[in-house]
Amino acid sequence: MTEVTTGHQVTSTSSVADALPEMVKSDKPNNFLKGFATSGLSVSIANVATMPMDVTKVRMQLQAIRMADGTKPPGLLQTGVNIVKNEGFLALYSGLGPAIGRGLFYGGVRLGCYTPLKEAMGVTSDNHSLVRKIAAGSISGGFAAVITNPLDLIKTRMQSKNNPHKTMFASTKSVLAEGGIKGLWRGSGPSMARASVLTASQCATYDEIKQAIIKLTGVGDHFGTHIASSMVTGLVTTTATAPVDVIKTHMFVGGNHYTGPLQCAQDIVKREGARGLLRGWTAQYVRLGPQTTVIFVVMEELRKLNGLGAL
Repeated sequence: MTEVTTGHQVTSTSSVADALPEMVKSDKPNNFLKGFATSGLSVSIANVATMPMDVTKVRMQLQAIRMADGTKPPGLLQTGVNIVKNEGFLALYSGLGPAIGRGLFYGGVRLGCYTPLKEAMGVTSDNHSLVRKIAAGSISGGFAAVITNPLDLIKTRMQSKNNPHKTMFASTKSVLAEGGIKGLWRGSGPSMARASVLTASQCATYDEIKQAIIKLTGVGDHFGTHIASSMVTGLVTTTATAPVDVIKTHMFVGGNHYTGPLQCAQDIVKREGARGLLRGWTAQYVRLGPQTTVIFVVMEELRKLNGLGAL
């Protein structure tokens, strides 16, 4: 039994799972929903702003499959040019519908639940436990990925080259015909792993970097601090999630070709070497770096406007 303090008194509880509902039912019942809404909206805005880079990243991760042996695949800029030249400018926004829908729920859960979870684990202004922050991020990220896996899968299918299904409905129908309801959760393993690593590295790094900047410079918690913290966070997050993101993309698009994440990883390494697991890193950073900045800056401002404390 442990005593959990979250800015208001919470009764003794035997687990974080018991503590979270108590926090939601506390003396500020709207704070949890406000946090969920501001987080989801922030991620959706960031998704729209960085959509072209997301499409380019997916194409770069998959193009080695279609290249002849020994042929060097095009880089970031050329891949983007090829998409516009061969498919038109709007192809850079393929999968926008599911991306926005996923952002609202995925962002709301993984970022909206992070603060309540870390507080339930005992993280306070006096106790900046990095391990507990990582644990909170891993739990909220993994849970969010499971819930929104169908939208993520459909989005990735729509972004792949020569995809015959141009609408959410057609893509969903294709997935169901291929693997039934269970097919909507294909690749959920690496998707959960990526979301756990993403949220843990993103939130914990942002938390730690922001506190370090405030402590070292004494500038306070303001817009400039948010920009600097989120830029560093984007670099750390991109590197940490790159391998699982590549595996997730291949499993989403590969259908029944892969039996599991391990077999998918082995196939990539066999075909391209270990570097294949980092394919599309540049595109991912060009996307995830600005996206991380947009997410945290917008979320900090929205939290402020809604009377919530800083992250």
